[in-house]
Amino acid sequence: MMSHEPPYRPQGVRFFDQLSLAAVRSAVSASRHFLRLTLSTWQAPLIEDDALLIASELVTNAVAATGILADRPTWSELAELSLVAVRLVGLRDSVVIEVWDASGESPVLRHADDDAENGRGLFLVQQLAQRWGSYRIAGGKVVWAELAVSPPAPMPLPQRQKSARSAGTSAARPDAGLLRLLLAGLEAL
Repeated sequence: MMSHEPPYRPQGVRFFDQLSLAAVRSAVSASRHFLRLTLSTWQAPLIEDDALLIASELVTNAVAATGILADRPTWSELAELSLVAVRLVGLRDSVVIEVWDASGESPVLRHADDDAENGRGLFLVQQLAQRWGSYRIAGGKVVWAELAVSPPAPMPLPQRQKSARSAGTSAARPDAGLLRLLLAGLEAL
C-alpha cells in the first residue's frame, strides 16, 4: 500500500539514525553498510536482508533522480553534486527506511516486462514492505518503506500420536525446560 504521508508521528519514534551521501553510484553500497551497522546496533537482525534490499532500491532511485551516474564525472558535474540522505527510524514494532533526494517528482510504480533489465525496484519494495510511500518536503521528496520487526509467532511443536501399543501404558511427560531450550535454539537459526 502506498501512502503520501509520513509513516509515523514524532512521539512514536524510539530510535533514529541518518546518513547523508553524495548522490553517486557508491551511495548505494555506503547506505547498505550504514543500515547493516545500525540494525546490528538496534538488535534487529530479522529484517536485515529485506531492509538492505529496500534501501538499495530506494537509494538507487534517488541517485538516478538527482545524482551523477557517470563513472568519471567532470569537475563541473561535481560542482553541482546533490546529496541523498538515508534515515532509519525505529518504532515500537517496525523500522522505517526513508530516503531523501532533491527531486520533486513522485516515485512511479512500474510493471516491467519479463525481459526488462530495470524498472522492478519499487515493485520489490512493495512486495517486501509492510507499507511504503512518499511525501514532498522543501527541496525534494522522501520515499519510505516500513518493515515489521516482530518475529513471526512460533509454530507449536507437533504432538505425538499415541500408537495402539502404547495407548495402554502411561507415557512420561515431556521435560518443559528442555522443550523451551529446543524451541529457542530453533528460533535462533
